[in-house]
Amino acid sequence: MQTGPRPAFVETGEVTITPRGAFFIGASFAMTVAGLLRIDGVLIALGMAGILLTLIVLVFGKWNLRGIQLQLTAPRRVFADTPFDLRMTQFNRRSLFDACSTDLELQLSKSVKIDTHSSWTAARSSATSKLRGSIPTRGAISQHPCILKSTFPLSLFRFQRKLEVEHEILVFPKPLVPREFFATGEFDDAWNGEGHQAGDAPGEPRGLRPYQPGDRAKQIHWPSTIRSIARGRNPRVREYDPPGLRPRQAVVIYHSFGTDNTLIRTDLFERSLSLVCGTLRHLRGIGVPATLRADFLSWKSQPTFHSESWSEALTLLARANRSDHTEAHDVIAEIEATTPDQALVLISDMPTEAWKHILPDRSMLIVDIRQHRYAKRSLRFKSQKELATQATF
Repeated sequence: MQTGPRPAFVETGEVTITPRGAFFIGASFAMTVAGLLRIDGVLIALGMAGILLTLIVLVFGKWNLRGIQLQLTAPRRVFADTPFDLRMTQFNRRSLFDACSTDLELQLSKSVKIDTHSSWTAARSSATSKLRGSIPTRGAISQHPCILKSTFPLSLFRFQRKLEVEHEILVFPKPLVPREFFATGEFDDAWNGEGHQAGDAPGEPRGLRPYQPGDRAKQIHWPSTIRSIARGRNPRVREYDPPGLRPRQAVVIYHSFGTDNTLIRTDLFERSLSLVCGTLRHLRGIGVPATLRADFLSWKSQPTFHSESWSEALTLLARANRSDHTEAHDVIAEIEATTPDQALVLISDMPTEAWKHILPDRSMLIVDIRQHRYAKRSLRFKSQKELATQATF
């Protein structure tokens, strides 16, 4: 959590009447008019007192929201759609009057509304609210609108001030790991390319053997060990085949090329960036150094394995804009520039049918932007006999 954002500045102020206020003002005017018509001093006095009280409420209600400044304390970098903690501090800069019963509506990144309430803020003091929220979309956001509201005193009017808090937040794409990684086991424990390294996961279980010095405790097979010790023998451990292989290096190529008459969708571009982020994080998590080459980066290679390069890659993804001039020869050139000992992953915001036919004959992992396919489900109605059978059991 980083602090030090600039305070909010005031935009506009509004005053609206509440149902209670409308009834109170109407009754005051009615008593005043009735007193004048009937020449009744008591009614006139009560009506004028109500009108005077209304004016006092207006003055104190507006003054209750004056001199208040807001400060937002939140992380500078977050992932999209990931909850994080934040704090809203309300400063009362007045030297005499306290602020009472104020409601604050924070519109985080102008899309997410977070409400908080402060019952009392002393003069020359502050009140801090601990909140939790998330930002659904990626990007660089610095302006966060706020609405400061109050019905103090007497709830006759609803006073409102619109402010804006300045606090820059860089929102990274939500990481989504493509399902292709888990469908075939590729790039994890089944790499058959030229450059490879041993994986961390154990191979297939082969059987049981006697315990040897150096075996891990989690490899002990306790049911067999108990039976073996009961017979006066050594403990038994699981024996595995050698672990699988992973690529030594990987290259992730992203492009926005598609044949003519292919529909361009903004939501698929955002989803494809999430798949890129999830792919790079997955490769980094399993220890495979990956390099990103994308058309929105003008095909400049961006390393992603080390901490500094990973942070820079996330920043580029957060600020990325879709490229509109990607050609087929650009994609082919980047694929041919990848050496055979480097694993290749292709991601695009266009359907695979629109560009798969241009790919050269080479082993690669193609990520389909349509990760979810909804099949038609047939309707099946149960007979009375089946329902009676279920009711019996």
